[in-house]
Amino acid sequence: MLPGLDDTATATARRRLDDETEIWITTVRVDGQPQTSLVGFLRDGDSVLVLSQPGAAKLRNLRANPRVSLHLDTDRTDGAGGGVLTLEGEAAVEEGPLDGDEAARYVDRYRAVIEQAGATPDDLLAGYSAVIRVTPTRVRLY
Repeated sequence: MLPGLDDTATATARRRLDDETEIWITTVRVDGQPQTSLVGFLRDGDSVLVLSQPGAAKLRNLRANPRVSLHLDTDRTDGAGGGVLTLEGEAAVEEGPLDGDEAARYVDRYRAVIEQAGATPDDLLAGYSAVIRVTPTRVRLY
């Protein structure tokens, strides 16, 4: 179960994390200014995996301060216009590239986007070779 959610809310949050393909990640620069970026992601159990270019500012931010928040916008499929999902957590930055089952699942998830960009899966994994793993410490669904 995700921290802070009951079973029903956890199921809703997992569905959203499986169905959505973009999430907002907020890191904090060394001067204290929050920095938010729209990124692709993959749910891995109750953690979230994000790929990044190795020189991205978000990686410098995370190395200095591993606290992060992730946000999914309003759930427009629920009919009520609610369902903002926020995950707060700790991020770990790993040198990639992503490989094995995780790489295959990530590529399957974004295959159409990769092809639209005129790239190959190998291009994506080489260019976005830094791996950010976020372990949620608090989750809110409202």
